[in-house]
Amino acid sequence: MAQLSTEVYWHSTEPTEVGPPLDGDASCDVCIVGAGYTGLWAAHFLKQAEPGMSVRVVEAKFAGEGASGMNAGFVQMTAGKVLRRMLWYYGAEKAGGVYRAVARSILEIGRFCRQNGIDAQYENTGILQVATDTKQLARLELQIKRAQRAGVTSFRLLDREQAQERIGSPTVLGALKVSGALLNPYRLVRGLARVVQEQGVLLHEQTPAQTIEKVDGKWRITTPHGTITANEVIVATEAMQGAFPELYARQMPVWNYLLVTEPLTDEQLGRVPWPGREGVANSLSFSTAARLTADNRVLWAGGLWYMFGNRDTDPRHRRNDDAFDKLGASFREFFPQWRDVRFSHGNGGLISWSHSFIPQFGRTDSGMVYGHGYTGSGIAASHTGGKILRDLVLRRKTEFTELAFVTVNQPKFLPAPFGDKGGEFFIWRQRVGDRLPLLLPYKSALAPNRFFARRTGSPERATAGRSSD
Repeated sequence: MAQLSTEVYWHSTEPTEVGPPLDGDASCDVCIVGAGYTGLWAAHFLKQAEPGMSVRVVEAKFAGEGASGMNAGFVQMTAGKVLRRMLWYYGAEKAGGVYRAVARSILEIGRFCRQNGIDAQYENTGILQVATDTKQLARLELQIKRAQRAGVTSFRLLDREQAQERIGSPTVLGALKVSGALLNPYRLVRGLARVVQEQGVLLHEQTPAQTIEKVDGKWRITTPHGTITANEVIVATEAMQGAFPELYARQMPVWNYLLVTEPLTDEQLGRVPWPGREGVANSLSFSTAARLTADNRVLWAGGLWYMFGNRDTDPRHRRNDDAFDKLGASFREFFPQWRDVRFSHGNGGLISWSHSFIPQFGRTDSGMVYGHGYTGSGIAASHTGGKILRDLVLRRKTEFTELAFVTVNQPKFLPAPFGDKGGEFFIWRQRVGDRLPLLLPYKSALAPNRFFARRTGSPERATAGRSSD
């Protein structure tokens, strides 16, 4: 795909005026490292709670330059395969608490955009989690059971005919309609940066944090342009957390990729039924996801994770022709009607993978506050995380500091090279697992018509209500 532009598509939808760097030494109550969703939501909620608090944010390049400005724009709860781990690590009560908190964030993000005049192209469409083989149908069956264990019992289940009416791929055998929304991720993060500055937060772009250390009870954040002394520090650099020794083993950076097509013509759009314009994701371990943009491009994202040794985060990996070729092939398999559609943009971004696949928030032994580990589903969870970080900084016990994101054991990765080999083995195992045949006799796979029939009966043949994934 030599013709692909590696410019991030979303960056072309919003003019970027990069702010000035830090100008000499400074001090503040709270210094936040990283101007993505996590850091900016934390700044927003801190200023709401304590308007007189002095807050500074330092960012290596510009707000939204990293994962917050280049993801697929799915505002959703954690993926279905993560629910198994949530129940395993947390138990039903804790897992349900996380789901309810993040579900509120999905709606609150839309409200925040409306109240603050942010045109983030927010659409509360819901998400279709589809199955394209019998093994994925079995995963949908398990997901429904797990959601019920977590106390989330309302969903909308679609059989093959219903699902293909919602997303016209001939490969789709069924779907689960779950709650979620779509937005332009870059417009959201840039709008959020504007709002926090209006609240009085000082944002220093072009200011990378080189070291963070505690001296005489104060935090010192050194940058090329000066040193910030702060009472509290929040480190919110997601997959770049490994640059700071205390956080190195708490998450693993991995690469994932997306493609964006040229704008579709009306004739091309008409080939594939997609009346609700929902986000769509299959049920593979390394799932692929599709959505329409505001200008009717198709964004196709996901697939295999990539590691390049020694936890490499070099931006040169944003172009990966092997990943682009694999994504292009899976796109044409899912949408054979669009074999003539050309891709205009392709780029890769870093995912912060936590060992438990669940976001992590807390304090290190030295008192550094952190938040990371969204493992590919960070837009909604980072909003919840901003409230967690606020309450951790203010040292108050609330419903947010009692969420499992904070209170449950947070396993770490082994040091390199052992941790890297473990990560590579996991990727290989999941890739092979997606190719293996179904090993257990799930009803949904052996008798899919009966599986769907026993959950229907209304005139719409589906149960609608509060969705869950």
